[in-house]
Amino acid sequence: MKTKFFKTVLPFLAVVLAITGAFAFNQVPEEVALIDIYGVIPQVDECEDTNVLCTTVNTGSFCTKGSSTLLYRMNAAGTACPEQLYKKN
Repeated sequence: MKTKFFKTVLPFLAVVLAITGAFAFNQVPEEVALIDIYGVIPQVDECEDTNVLCTTVNTGSFCTKGSSTLLYRMNAAGTACPEQLYKKN
């Protein structure tokens, strides 16, 4: 009787445990990507600040100052501006 119980219940419990584990350890998206920041213009030595508000969320169009100057995000160290920003809707 015990053998029959274990043969039917253990595979079911293994599947339930696997599904629960998959959802329990799934990473939550970072909220950092959803911020609005002022874009900067890359220069040779440094990045020039602007007063144009941009976003890190891909809206389909790049953030610009004027008609053609693309704006970027300053890195955490404040030494470069490698990440391109998007126009805030």
